Amino acid sequence: MRNRLKPFERRLARIAAIVEGWTAATERAQSLRHSRKIIVETIREGLRRAGLDPADAVTLRHLDEDAAAPLPAPAPVIRDSREAFFTRIRTLAERLRGHPPSLANASPAELLAYYCFGEGAKEAPA
Repeated sequence: MRNRLKPFERRLARIAAIVEGWTAATERAQSLRHSRKIIVETIREGLRRAGLDPADAVTLRHLDEDAAAPLPAPAPVIRDSREAFFTRIRTLAERLRGHPPSLANASPAELLAYYCFGEGAKEAPA
């Protein structure tokens, strides 16, 4: 009896792995949407503190539109990705020093770097 169950157990394990993969992909997609929402709100707050209207940032409108679209399959998580992200943001903030990005065509990374971590993060004069 045990020998007849082995193939069934192997097939069941393969099916379980596939279903777990679907669940993991869905959870990653939900996490990505949530992270995107947090980043967009952080950028908007940075723009408000700088005395700018977040509605003028075209790229933020695109991100809001993209939130409704289905997400592509997420890339695998890279170790130290958080440090790599902050290193890129710091480098970008340095590059943008003295040159605020155009709200009409700046990337989200440029807006985040300048208005949340760079010169634009300073409080706007009252």
